[in-house]
Amino acid sequence: HPLGFNLLPEKFSLRKLQSLYEAILGTQMDRRNFRKKFFSMDFLIDTGEYETDVPHRPGRLYSFNHDKYSQSKRKWNGIDF
Repeated sequence: HPLGFNLLPEKFSLRKLQSLYEAILGTQMDRRNFRKKFFSMDFLIDTGEYETDVPHRPGRLYSFNHDKYSQSKRKWNGIDF
């Protein structure tokens, strides 16, 4: 699995996912582009839940789509015609 998903709890917000990637890469990322990129990869599952006990507007919680990632990984590991 991608490194970032192994460092997060089972359910996480996009804010936490982006913060993790920014910390690993050492650079700030545009919020809208980051979200678009991750949604386009289809590796996130909307749990229908929201963050709790946060001082800001609660964000949606997501989980990692292991099946989609595995399918994608198989396609990228070989030539897929």
